[in-house]
Amino acid sequence: MIGHSGMWIFHFMKMHKRLNKNNAIWLPVPAYQDITPRDISDEELSQWNGKEMKEMSRYLLRVVTQSLQGGSPAQHRIFNNPIECPRALLEVYMYARYNSHDDATLSYMEDPLHCSHSFKDVFFLGQAGNKSKIKTNALTIELVKKQNVDKDTTAET
Repeated sequence: MIGHSGMWIFHFMKMHKRLNKNNAIWLPVPAYQDITPRDISDEELSQWNGKEMKEMSRYLLRVVTQSLQGGSPAQHRIFNNPIECPRALLEVYMYARYNSHDDATLSYMEDPLHCSHSFKDVFFLGQAGNKSKIKTNALTIELVKKQNVDKDTTAET
């Protein structure tokens, strides 16, 4: 969950030309207690492991908030959602790390989970072309299969 959020944030920062600012904040975070300093940028990171996700969860919101500061008033409205979505996911993540759960702790996770779903669309706005490509490819494959079936049926008669 947090790993997906990190990748969504990476693509959002890249789309809004905030990736350099984001990396400038992430990379110099010093080693502190059990936080390992990062030595590679988000572009070089292929996936998060469990330890990295746990460490990242501690200061993700601060880094995202700082990376998105400034800009035009129109950007301020857009930049609020990429802060709210991971905030809600981090809340779910913190509850999920409890040693055991009952109905109460599970219900505590519902509101932030619904909240994250209501704000996550901001991460996919720039990727609408990719979704269209996937649908187009699927329809093309389906059409080719149908044409092949029609050819086979015509050849048999």
